[in-house]
Amino acid sequence: MDNDRLVDSVKFLLKSVRQLSDHYVETYENMARSFDSVRSDLDELAERLECLEISLQNYRDQELIASSVPRRELELPVRSDTKENAIPALNLPLDELVDVYRNTPALLQPFARPCSVSGRTLSGSIEEIELEVFAQGTTWMIETLDGEWVLLPRPGMLQRQTQIESLGRLFDLSADASPPAEMELLKPGFAHGVEHGRRWYLKEKGVIGLHADPLQTSLEKRLQALESRLSD
Repeated sequence: MDNDRLVDSVKFLLKSVRQLSDHYVETYENMARSFDSVRSDLDELAERLECLEISLQNYRDQELIASSVPRRELELPVRSDTKENAIPALNLPLDELVDVYRNTPALLQPFARPCSVSGRTLSGSIEEIELEVFAQGTTWMIETLDGEWVLLPRPGMLQRQTQIESLGRLFDLSADASPPAEMELLKPGFAHGVEHGRRWYLKEKGVIGLHADPLQTSLEKRLQALESRLSD
């Protein structure tokens, strides 16, 4: 009699273990399906969020483009994954980028975001030299093939001392001249992004030289020669 009860107890325990095992397997499979579904939803949301971020970036860049001078057509190669962007990344090595800037800077305009030192840096609220997008900015920020942000002075003559002082925060001056002055890029600066395409921290200063306006110098020399002749 005791043996029969023992056998029945063992059978009951085995049945219970089997039922528990089946329940565990079923629960695990349901949870796995749930996790797969959640993962799929998250992947879809991430993809949609990325599309929204790109759309927002393009919208902001279009506003930036509209507020600046008319932009040229793209005449330089772009990074393939950014060709649909309003402001694409430039597919050129650094030495070629600098060469284009020195000879035909207008070709870089479609790739450039004008920027200036932020109010937070100027007010001393942060220690970093922060740059932010500003349509009338004194510098250009260009994204390159390897994701580097290259900082260049905005092309053009420097007419005011305040322009030179502003650039002095971002570039070392290897030569000095009073405005109006002509810039010579000796070495670009570099920054790392804080908010993509909108804000950066300066990582490495560039180097520029300043030279007196050759036209102004020529005029002064002509006037001096004329004064000398009149005095004679």
